[in-house]
Amino acid sequence: MAVLITDTCISCGACIDECPVDAIVDDDDNPTGESIYYVYADKCVECEGHHAAPACAAACPTDGCIVWAEGNKKGKKPGSNAA
Repeated sequence: MAVLITDTCISCGACIDECPVDAIVDDDDNPTGESIYYVYADKCVECEGHHAAPACAAACPTDGCIVWAEGNKKGKKPGSNAA
């Protein structure tokens, strides 16, 4: 499972610096060609084993920019305490 970065991304780089598994790339390296940051789903571990919640979401200054992929294993939004 993985987090997703939406088109509200302001390309600040905070998420890239916080990702413990280097799953996030900037818009220059986005394989879809979009001008937003990108999360490689096959590399993202939702910070399991590294942090209590996805560090990228905690570092992101833009509300709603980093969201859960459909069917994520935790079943909640980043930073949420709900189960």
